[in-house]
Amino acid sequence: MGFAVHARRRGGIRVSGSRRDATRDLEGQPMKIALPRDNPHSSGFSRRQFLQLTAAAGTALSSGLFSACGAGIKSPRQAPPNPFVENGRPLLVVVQGEDLRTMLRLGIGALGGLDRLTGFGQEALLRGNYVAAQPYPVTTAPEFVIAVSEELRGAGFLRTTLFDSHGTELIPGVRPEKNLSKLGVLERVQEHGVDVIVRDFFDPDEFRFVRSPKWHISSPVGVHKLIHEAPVIISLPVVKRHGEARFTCALKMHFGSVSMADRMVIHKNGRRQDYFDERLVHFADTTKPQLTIVDARSLLARRGPVLSGGAEVVQGVNRLILSGDMAALDSYCAQLMARYDPTFSVDMIKDQLRHAAALGLGSPDLDRVKVVEIRA
Repeated sequence: MGFAVHARRRGGIRVSGSRRDATRDLEGQPMKIALPRDNPHSSGFSRRQFLQLTAAAGTALSSGLFSACGAGIKSPRQAPPNPFVENGRPLLVVVQGEDLRTMLRLGIGALGGLDRLTGFGQEALLRGNYVAAQPYPVTTAPEFVIAVSEELRGAGFLRTTLFDSHGTELIPGVRPEKNLSKLGVLERVQEHGVDVIVRDFFDPDEFRFVRSPKWHISSPVGVHKLIHEAPVIISLPVVKRHGEARFTCALKMHFGSVSMADRMVIHKNGRRQDYFDERLVHFADTTKPQLTIVDARSLLARRGPVLSGGAEVVQGVNRLILSGDMAALDSYCAQLMARYDPTFSVDMIKDQLRHAAALGLGSPDLDRVKVVEIRA
């Protein structure tokens, strides 16, 4: 059921009128834009779709489809130590500016260059966020994917692939390539030499079932086999609010790396905040990207992860944040969100950060991180 989308043309796929120019108020501060109110579930699907997915997840779990499928349980993806460190301290680079490509080039340079990754292989998997058919900052901007891919090619990578899994052939209206197609992402990134692979999040053949002895919750998690086997992963999250998770950035990004059955279980247990926070970090532990580049030119504040229910786009933030340390990134970006969203505080994700540190996913204590700030 999983399938690759290669150089197929999709004429006429455009998002008309949905991208807004950056604006500021009379005092020069980033302007907040209120968006239309509708009622999708906080997972990004409509309420009806969410109920259909929950029922399908229950059927899949009870039938044993997602019980390691007879293939045995493996360890999570084994990634090397963070390659972006200086004198034993993880690097976190913050670039503020107006020009995306200049910001990206300066940020990569401050990290020490992407050639630190070429020893792991010459193919890179880019993890985008396409939870809904809505433009940036709900989803990863295509121009950002293209810019990162071109930097990778300049560093000697032979192939870059954008990966996503936010659909299934089982339910009409939730097709695997729907969001990428409606946003025009497929066409735009393929024109710049980026391969695109989308996978059905209910196809058990697409997953490796993993478990770590460090996890306090012992049940395995189905992670996409492309992710489990990728030599180099670069994650490209946006900065958003979220219902159950309260916040989406480097750690929460990896809901999109695991099976929908696993996602639905955690969403159904969303009121058990301790369970949700710990399992969220387990999902990130399945993937462990070597590098995460956060596109914080804009934020989705107050509500999320989609444009609904009082969500506000905060434009003019104009930052890219780069690091190999997911916990440090979420700690920094949570502080950034708190600056622009009075309904949010870093304390809301303190348990996520604690679990991440315990699993070796980085340091949420920014005093232990070398933070480099650059104006482009």
